[in-house]
Amino acid sequence: MVPGAQRSVLAMVKEAAIVLARAASASGHRIAVHGFSSDTRACVNYYRLLDFGVPFDDASEHAIWSLAGQYSTRMGAALRHATNCLRAEVSDHRAIIVITDGAPSDVDVFDKDYLIQDAQAAVHDGLRAGVASYGIAIDPGAAAYMRTILGHANFRIANEPSALPAQLAALYARLAAA
Repeated sequence: MVPGAQRSVLAMVKEAAIVLARAASASGHRIAVHGFSSDTRACVNYYRLLDFGVPFDDASEHAIWSLAGQYSTRMGAALRHATNCLRAEVSDHRAIIVITDGAPSDVDVFDKDYLIQDAQAAVHDGLRAGVASYGIAIDPGAAAYMRTILGHANFRIANEPSALPAQLAALYARLAAA
């Protein structure tokens, strides 16, 4: 990177995911790293970059770094798919951590609350399946929608992208202690 150049939000999210995967693997925790994007309800893309039981290695890191940012953020659909992936995991603690740079959105939805409520419903469906959801938003104005989606104590806000690693470390420490 060129000295003084700014890294993109996506680059910082990828770096945070890699740091989390390394820490979880080193601690003996099972972890998966998945990503998603959407281009209407008919096209929700879900990327399995590192799956449970697969060692975190150079290939996993390359898969994470290779993911391109694209389209929109239909979070409810992604949460439902992630919950289904976690159903097969045998553990007392099954959790999803969502890192987002903004409220759920998609090009075919004009009611901004619709996708927030859909994501909230997906979180509640996950809880019924024994999967808790947590999140970090890189958005200083995220408190209201994150509270609606995840509940009062299940999210953190990174007011700027550079705050993401500290917020993720704090959230992971909280979950690892549980």
